Amino acid sequence: MTDSLIQLQPQQSTNVPSRPTTIWHRVSTSGFDRVDSLILIWLRVAVAVAIYVWANDYLADETYRHVFIEPRVLMKYAEFEWVLLWPGDGMYWHFVITKIAAICLAAGLVTRLSAAILCFSIAYVLLVEATIYVNHYYLLSMTAGLLVFLPAAGQWSVDRLIGLTRTGPTMWRWQLWMLRFQLGMPYVFGAMAKLNGDWLRGQPMESILRLRTSWGGRPWSEIPGMVEAFAWGGFAFDLLVVPLLMWKRTRLIAVVWAMLFHLTNAATLDIGVFPWFMLATLVVFFPVDFLRRRMRMFVGDTRDLIPHSDVATLVSRLDRVAATMAIVYVFIHICLPMRPAIYPGDSNWNERGHRFAWRMMLYHKHALTHYLVVDKNSDEFLFVPSTTVLTGYQALRDDHRPEMIRQTAVAISRTATELGVTENRVYALALVSLNGRKPTPIVDPTIDLTQVRQGWWRDDWVRQDPGPLSDPPWTIDKEQWWSVLELPEPFTALQGRTPNELQEFLKQQATKKATP
Repeated sequence: MTDSLIQLQPQQSTNVPSRPTTIWHRVSTSGFDRVDSLILIWLRVAVAVAIYVWANDYLADETYRHVFIEPRVLMKYAEFEWVLLWPGDGMYWHFVITKIAAICLAAGLVTRLSAAILCFSIAYVLLVEATIYVNHYYLLSMTAGLLVFLPAAGQWSVDRLIGLTRTGPTMWRWQLWMLRFQLGMPYVFGAMAKLNGDWLRGQPMESILRLRTSWGGRPWSEIPGMVEAFAWGGFAFDLLVVPLLMWKRTRLIAVVWAMLFHLTNAATLDIGVFPWFMLATLVVFFPVDFLRRRMRMFVGDTRDLIPHSDVATLVSRLDRVAATMAIVYVFIHICLPMRPAIYPGDSNWNERGHRFAWRMMLYHKHALTHYLVVDKNSDEFLFVPSTTVLTGYQALRDDHRPEMIRQTAVAISRTATELGVTENRVYALALVSLNGRKPTPIVDPTIDLTQVRQGWWRDDWVRQDPGPLSDPPWTIDKEQWWSVLELPEPFTALQGRTPNELQEFLKQQATKKATP
């Protein structure tokens, strides 16, 4: 036997007293038990179907054009500005190839390559346009990435049928726990994120449910007890569902609760394939032989694929390296959701650490953002909306995010330079209402945003106080904000106007300049 293999054998009885094993030793040893990998086939298909639907949604009605091709500027994460769009019809083929890879993954054809393509496909889209970030996109990408390193082609795969893989029908137990960790994170960290005053007081659920109507045409928020049920029920579900699923006596209760929770979300919230994917993956938290036993109910007895405990298991050095890398992966993905607790200020307000942290449905923001472009040489100025450089889709999602506001200001400055105003300053009046609060500027309106950068720790150009919660919540239409709020310098010229009036004025000025 080579040095690269270590044989784990049952301890032989001797007259020499054995040392008591530590908890870590027992955990690490049981982690290298072989277990049935049938759950990987289930997950392989679930991931493939979910990403196929995701890609198909972008191809339907050429949505990818509206999101990626038509915008004049795309938002970027710091240090990822180099991620550019595919040239020509590249984005179309990006999603076509994604659908093909999803079909291949479901069938188990070139399984690892297909999973890698799906992981890259979503990661690329998230990096090329930061506006579109959604937690379940991130989850699908990470889960597909895990399948690259797991024996997902060990059963029911074309790869195994035609001999492209020698992977057996089992996996290490620690690999099963990696899947449970990955799919359990949205629940556990989602519960931790909800431990804040706004959520426990019923915000932002009141603002969100006010926009959704029940079957009788009545807003959900007006039904007695509905806001509290969503807020506290959502927190309790996220906190308890994973342990309840893993305990036999409460598993049925957890499954019924999960169905009610996810189906309600699917009916009331526009969150795409996420509820269905989470329902499909509940089985990951069941006993490892659950699927095998259910299969026997329909197709009769099948060969027991789980090795007997008295059979020696060979653990290569590569297996141990893989387990070590898995620990590093777990550590990183525990640290990422902890960022909002470390960064100064409220993450719901300043967006610091909000992404990649499983902070779902924690805020509801209304924003009215306009920019002031000043010619440094003549001091002439012009007020412009964010839609000068953004699409309506982008403006709706970016007008309340400080870093996106800064990037928009830089894009407006670039446009002004192209129009002949080579030296300019750009200021932003970004009035934001967080969870029903009175609108207040989220960035300093007196700072030229073309001269600042996003910092690693905090941004001095971002105002950190969203103000106190309002009771009742702020519901004044945005068309009236400039009339009822006291506007700061240098935006006092907008006082008493409405955004529509400004838009009409800008159109008239543009028409005059265009007329010979």
